[in-house]
Amino acid sequence: MDRIERLLVFGDIHGKWDRFMMAYQKAAFNPDKDLLIFLGDYLDRGEQPVPVMEWVMEHLGQKHIVFLRGNHEQMFYTAMKAKDEPDNLLSFLFGSPKALWLNNGGSITLSEIEKTDRKDILIDSWLKLIDQLPLYTEVKVNGRIYWFMHADCEPDVPLAEQKTRTLLWNRSLAMHPQLHQGKQIIVLGHTPVQALGYQANPQWLQDGRLVLMDTGSFMGNGRVSCADLLSGEVYQSSI
Repeated sequence: MDRIERLLVFGDIHGKWDRFMMAYQKAAFNPDKDLLIFLGDYLDRGEQPVPVMEWVMEHLGQKHIVFLRGNHEQMFYTAMKAKDEPDNLLSFLFGSPKALWLNNGGSITLSEIEKTDRKDILIDSWLKLIDQLPLYTEVKVNGRIYWFMHADCEPDVPLAEQKTRTLLWNRSLAMHPQLHQGKQIIVLGHTPVQALGYQANPQWLQDGRLVLMDTGSFMGNGRVSCADLLSGEVYQSSI
């Protein structure tokens, strides 16, 4: 990947189809010249998860596009695989996989799926999609190493030895950037930068070696953001 002109990365989309399309069109991705990486969390919270997921399915496997798995895809997957569990008050109160998903934005996704009259087909196709989404990827461009994952990592641990929970759920680096003392550039979603006190823009921390891409797409003041990691140019939806 040493000859690409732009290394593009998208932060969390969370069912915000219109905001995603606005940012994507601004970025004007060219598969012959660019590499485009998505950090996960395509569904939940936002009101248009179905077109977002259909777009991901349509583009999966296309040239120079990489889709990673987020914790919301994982919650959906686990909830649907556990769909035979009893739907009772105890399972709801004590954190069944389905309850965890529904309580974290999944209720909107489920409602939108049911509106399509293709519920079973969509769920089955989404499960097959998520099965194919990796937890991380590594890219080397212009002699620099880039690590991409949804949530977090341990910078001193090889990617193949990272814990799944860390990659999907943790927030250590986002909350404590100084923990990253390595040379690789680590690119994360998952933690909205607004929650850390920043404006709704991607953040380059630790002399540019830690990049936070979740700009709170589903929030009132949020955006869907894409950035070219080589030039620092940012492409965003409007609020």
